[in-house]
Amino acid sequence: MKKIFGWLRKRKNPRMDSSDMMKNLIIKLAVTEEQELSCDDVHEILDQFTELKMRGEDVVYLMPLVQKHLDLCPDCREEHEALLRALEFEKHMDE
Repeated sequence: MKKIFGWLRKRKNPRMDSSDMMKNLIIKLAVTEEQELSCDDVHEILDQFTELKMRGEDVVYLMPLVQKHLDLCPDCREEHEALLRALEFEKHMDE
């Protein structure tokens, strides 16, 4: 329940009416699983996940909960993509 209220607070948008909010809430509830990672959990291991992905490892198999979270969370996905770009830049600088 704490996650749901946190999600609602973050997404409070004056242009979004209550039916849109309910629709978004139902979608979030539909994809909720018994075992999930929070944003804090993902932030703790995002560097490892990203490095594995850079090496071509199968991150969906190795860290499925992280991938699931990134699929659902635009904020964490954005952070992951920024980290990927930084690592790619660093790789090209070393060449």
